Amino acid sequence: MTFAFDEQFAMFDITPVENHFILEYLPGARGEYVKVYLYGLLYCYHPRKEMNISDISRELFMSEEEVLAAFRYWERRGIVRRIRDHPPEWQYVNIKQKDLAGDDAPDPEYTEFCRDIENSFEGIRDFHGSELSDCYEWKEAMHLPTEVILFLLQYMAKNRGKHFKIRDAEKMAIRLSQENAFTAEEALEVLNRDEAVVSGLKKILRKLGMKNSPSDANLALYRKWTEDWRFTQEAIEEACDRTGTSVPSLALLDRILENVRQSSQNADGPLDSGDVAEASQRRQEMRQVLREVGQNGATTPAQENLYNQMRDLYPQGIILLAARECAIKQKRFDSVLKLLQSWKERGFSGEEEIREHISEFHRKEEFLKALKARWSGKEAEIGQKTVQLLDKWEKDLGFSREMISLAADAALEVRKPMAYMDKLLSYWAEKQIRTEADVLRDRREHQERYQNPDKKPEGKSVHAQDYGQRDYSGEQDEARRRMLAMMGGAGDA
Repeated sequence: MTFAFDEQFAMFDITPVENHFILEYLPGARGEYVKVYLYGLLYCYHPRKEMNISDISRELFMSEEEVLAAFRYWERRGIVRRIRDHPPEWQYVNIKQKDLAGDDAPDPEYTEFCRDIENSFEGIRDFHGSELSDCYEWKEAMHLPTEVILFLLQYMAKNRGKHFKIRDAEKMAIRLSQENAFTAEEALEVLNRDEAVVSGLKKILRKLGMKNSPSDANLALYRKWTEDWRFTQEAIEEACDRTGTSVPSLALLDRILENVRQSSQNADGPLDSGDVAEASQRRQEMRQVLREVGQNGATTPAQENLYNQMRDLYPQGIILLAARECAIKQKRFDSVLKLLQSWKERGFSGEEEIREHISEFHRKEEFLKALKARWSGKEAEIGQKTVQLLDKWEKDLGFSREMISLAADAALEVRKPMAYMDKLLSYWAEKQIRTEADVLRDRREHQERYQNPDKKPEGKSVHAQDYGQRDYSGEQDEARRRMLAMMGGAGDA
């Protein structure tokens, strides 16, 4: 027969804690260590069948290493006793019995460790029991040699003052462990590097007008800039000058440096102030292009990518020319890249050559607008295909603007005048019709064929020949002459 309380009993019972523990052991211990001790004490009075470090870690919201560190601390204080290592297991010692038995002998290794620290700091600083225990944890949990721990404490006293906080020293101890600095020489190298980080970051904070001390997050940012991204101190200070804001922000500085890193061509070497200045200049030039097309505000990574593609094609001066052309058409930023790509495909290289092309393009536009206005009574938008038709008529077929205007007169009443003009001009080119006199002669021949249907026409006949029924005298001729006068002899351009 066995006796036991119901499993729910522990929830409604009490766990006795001796005043001796509260008065003698609690004051010098970390709060996390006290929490672990009390939790273990609860299950001494109300045992569970299964209880391990993982369970305690989960229920106390602590890491397993923190739980182990707490039990090692109480073991050194002599109020718990380790009875197994794999898995670790401890027994609680009755504090009254411990005192009555005079069982106060601490761990000899711990005693020697404490003596080494006290001798090293004699007349400089006295360490409390919890501080010594914390330092010993660096040896137990981080596997730092006593030599390195003594060196670290001396370094802290020299650089932070004798009243430095053990918690600050612990951060550096963690760093030494991560860097595998297990000799005094290796520790010195790491600590000097960390001091350089602190010193460099303080300069950056002052430059941004921030008076707060560097936090761990700030230091991590600075290490990323200098160690991972390989920015020099001068480059980071140069970036500070580019923040352009009255509200200092390391987050903004981080974004600026990220942009510089992504846009820099110097992938192998360190990034210096010149790289920052160059990236800043490029960013200003990109904003200038955006303003030309009527887009203001913060830039986006997508826009930066588009602009980098533009710069791969042409220098800033030509990009601005393209932006102004797109602004005339009320087109957006991405249209600038398309226009630049079309210029590159045509083989344009110099700015003067492109300016001449733009001027010629505008002259063509004005001529075509005037043509279309004759048909609709209002100015129409001119597309690239329409300009290509004009190039065909002028360059491939060899017609003057006067002859093209003549063809436009013939297309006044058709449903698709541009297509009609293309057929008519192609017919004229085939028949070697190059002047208005040739047109009139061809019209007479067409009329003769029309009046004498038994006579077979020479060559094939096209619908465009029907223009012969049109009257070129009077109002149409006058309209054509007015248009040619308005263009100022554009047919000779």
